[in-house]
Amino acid sequence: MRQMFLLICMIVFFPMVLAVESEKDSQYHDVVEGAIANTGFNGTVLISKDGRVVFHENIGFSDDDRKTLISNKHLFCPGSVGKEFTTISIMQLVEQGKLSYEDSIAEYLPDFPSWARNVTVEHVLTHTSGLPKVKWEKYIDTSDVIKQIKNSTLAFEPGNNYLYSNLNVILRALIVEKVTGDTYSSFAKEFIFDVAGMTDSYFQVDANNLSKLKVTGDYPTAVNGVTLYVTPLDLLKFETALRGSLLLPIEKIKKALPGDKLSGKPNRAYFDFGRFYNDKHGSIVYWEHDGSNPSHHTIKHSDFENNYTIILMSSDGNKSTLYKIRDALKIHLGKNNSVET
Repeated sequence: MRQMFLLICMIVFFPMVLAVESEKDSQYHDVVEGAIANTGFNGTVLISKDGRVVFHENIGFSDDDRKTLISNKHLFCPGSVGKEFTTISIMQLVEQGKLSYEDSIAEYLPDFPSWARNVTVEHVLTHTSGLPKVKWEKYIDTSDVIKQIKNSTLAFEPGNNYLYSNLNVILRALIVEKVTGDTYSSFAKEFIFDVAGMTDSYFQVDANNLSKLKVTGDYPTAVNGVTLYVTPLDLLKFETALRGSLLLPIEKIKKALPGDKLSGKPNRAYFDFGRFYNDKHGSIVYWEHDGSNPSHHTIKHSDFENNYTIILMSSDGNKSTLYKIRDALKIHLGKNNSVET
């Protein structure tokens, strides 16, 4: 039944959502050009409005020598935006009744230190586990990060504070593997990529097998559930699948947004979905997630009132340019500026 539902959704929904009305509409081109003037922007701007791609422009080069123009097939690292994939994976397994948010991670990772008994699935979804930050190094892989986790001392009692850490993200991937008996990348392909129609993106798990389509400027790693490369169009497909209830009922995702009391940021989503903003009646106005790695930057911005999505991905190391583009497009697209950002 689930497979039939997904098939119907993909047949009916995706041709409508991803139909291209105009890839380089002059009105959006002029807005973008004004925002990026004298910034050295190198990346992609993608806009979907009312279920149609209305603007898709690649600007700049994929290589250090500036010889290869960025194409629709080139890959960016979305940074923290990629955390949504492991978040959705855990939520899907909960929806299927295969685990609970209240479960101790020790049930799935019994060889972890004794502190794991006090860390729940919910803690690793909300960065309240107490795990420290990853110690990054070039070409760090999954085994290196697992060693870091096992040698970690919790910074606080789980559930009592907030510390944003990618160690939580790899724990999610490891839990998915334990529950399903499959690799995380295989699970993500079947239950996220294939469902959303993402055909050009992948999780990097082998530091010796790097895609030649990656845009230069990322920090090379191969960490399970963390190292993700996507095309901007695939990221839009993922966002479309989120909003279209293809991966989970959208109301289940919306219920996972409020509840954070520990990060000090009232609009931070409780689960790992970035930021969200409601109107005075409590209805969602828009949500947004940004990420970096380290010269690759991403903003994924969806407006629910005006029904548009903006995907911005760059490799020039200047994240502020993405916010300039976003702000200019929000005004042009009729964003309700009464909502504080």
